[in-house]
Amino acid sequence: MLKDKKTTRAASGRKAALLAATALAFVANLSAARAGDVPSPGYSAPEPVVSLAPQAPAPLGVFGVGLLNQGQWAVSYAPFWTRLAGNMIGTNLTNPQYIIQNVHSSHLPPAPGHYGLLRMVPDNFEFFGQSVSAAYGVTKDVTLVVATTYWEKWVNMDTFHPGTGPSALYGTSTGHTEGIGDTLLAGVWRVYHDNMNQLNLNLGFLLPTGDTTANQTLFVPKGVYSYGRAFYGMQPGWGTFDVMPGVAYSGVLNQWSWGLAYRGNFPMDNTSAGWRYGALNDITGWGGYTWLPGLETTLRLDGMTQGRIGGFDPAIVGFAQGANPLFYGGQWVSIFGGMVIGGQYFNVPKANLALEVGLPVYQNLNGPQGARALQANMALTYKF
Repeated sequence: MLKDKKTTRAASGRKAALLAATALAFVANLSAARAGDVPSPGYSAPEPVVSLAPQAPAPLGVFGVGLLNQGQWAVSYAPFWTRLAGNMIGTNLTNPQYIIQNVHSSHLPPAPGHYGLLRMVPDNFEFFGQSVSAAYGVTKDVTLVVATTYWEKWVNMDTFHPGTGPSALYGTSTGHTEGIGDTLLAGVWRVYHDNMNQLNLNLGFLLPTGDTTANQTLFVPKGVYSYGRAFYGMQPGWGTFDVMPGVAYSGVLNQWSWGLAYRGNFPMDNTSAGWRYGALNDITGWGGYTWLPGLETTLRLDGMTQGRIGGFDPAIVGFAQGANPLFYGGQWVSIFGGMVIGGQYFNVPKANLALEVGLPVYQNLNGPQGARALQANMALTYKF
């Protein structure tokens, strides 16, 4: 029996339900328990959502704004979920029939007669991460952060008949990987602060603690299930030592807050298998409004660029676009709506609940590549 798409949809439903249940449990039970605080192929670490008067909390997806008082700690738990649906080449949505009839890949296993054309097309991806972080205020102007993530990833794959003629669907299957991701060590330094404005610098180092040799099982054009090295985007880790510089400006005036931030991710070497993700640059701007003390809503626009994967892993081969390192990276613009709720509303003033949901408004992908559809983030933070 071939696996069908219901496997992935059920997994997606379970993960979405988990996010909702976690938020409801926090609201209902936070007075009895102490809870603690994201991209993308692009790694986004959570940061404590801690208000530093007169600064309002930044949106959940922004790193490098909140600081702790000297000697203060904060711990966070942040589940997040991302869905990719359909495929794009450049700015155009592309159907599977076009891909299997026109797109070649140089990273295929030896098989005379396949002509280099792709025969496997992803229908959708589901990425679910659970991040944990701890932060410490070294001084009132310097905060240190350590964070890591446990990943679960699914791909729902459509497999077509071998050769160049038939375009009929041969079968479907679901690939799955999971494991610990990379570990972030970062510092945030406030270089300027007045009654309205704040400017912070941040510098992080991403340590390759995540697995880049995870395997998955997929139905292949030979008509059998094949177990082998998962595609690059399905690996839990990046596998490289990365430098992550950033700068964040934020301002506040009465109930209004705003800001602009940049953060980069630059791999410094190759993985042990000889490849690395492309450099990533992320710029985000936001505005917020505080309705009541400790109750803020935010709206932000995020723009991201990432280069193609450099090099390749000789163990990652196949008739799918995910096996080709050239089919990674691109440009994305997304809009996010969020909310930060102070713990005083649940009789736990040292806690925060933050939520954020994002939708893409522009994508230009080095495709064919899975198109982003929806992202949901949540963070529970406790400071002491």
